[in-house]
Amino acid sequence: MTVCAMLALLALSMLAACGESVPDTATLLKNARNKFDSTSSFHFVMTVQHPGQVPAGGYNITSASGDVQRPDQLKATANVDAGFVTASIQLIISGDQEWYTDPLTGQFVSTDQFSSYLRIFDTQNGISSLLTSLKNPSKASDGNANGTACWKVTGDITQEQLAPIFGSQVVGNANGTAFCISKTDNQLLSVSLQGKVLEGDSSQTIRTFYLSNFGKPVTIQTPSA
Repeated sequence: MTVCAMLALLALSMLAACGESVPDTATLLKNARNKFDSTSSFHFVMTVQHPGQVPAGGYNITSASGDVQRPDQLKATANVDAGFVTASIQLIISGDQEWYTDPLTGQFVSTDQFSSYLRIFDTQNGISSLLTSLKNPSKASDGNANGTACWKVTGDITQEQLAPIFGSQVVGNANGTAFCISKTDNQLLSVSLQGKVLEGDSSQTIRTFYLSNFGKPVTIQTPSA
């Protein structure tokens, strides 16, 4: 081996040593689930790209943001598209009780339409359960979630896996799911579900949940309090 070749090999070895070691995918996903499931409270922002058509007699939630206090409390503001009208509503869930603001009066009224929002963050059957049941998971790669460096893992989620979260609204798979997991503490930072998952979706529909403010105090006051 020539001196030049030896120097080149040494340089490549030094670069490799300085780089980040890519974590094992199964271990990364398991640690992320354990971390997120043990988190008592957090903030979420949901965005929807290419939301598709509004189901007949139904509605699409096109964006939302709010806070979750485990095990069973949530408050959020959501933008709702009912096809003939769009509105911004507030939503409160506490245990088995739900309220939303009537778009016409602005007053809270009791409902049972939004329980799936709390199920999204359930530690048993919510989005964290998908971490350890992801089909065809990719090798972890460099990613970014709202400006924070993360490990990105992609894979597929079946209709059966999504049913416990979204219930009877699920009509298809999410073949293009992406998780972003913090490189510093294994916290789940974002989840993106792509595909015709709910009625009215198209193959290009992408729902992304961004998560932050982990463990910070959350106060949720019910309308009846």
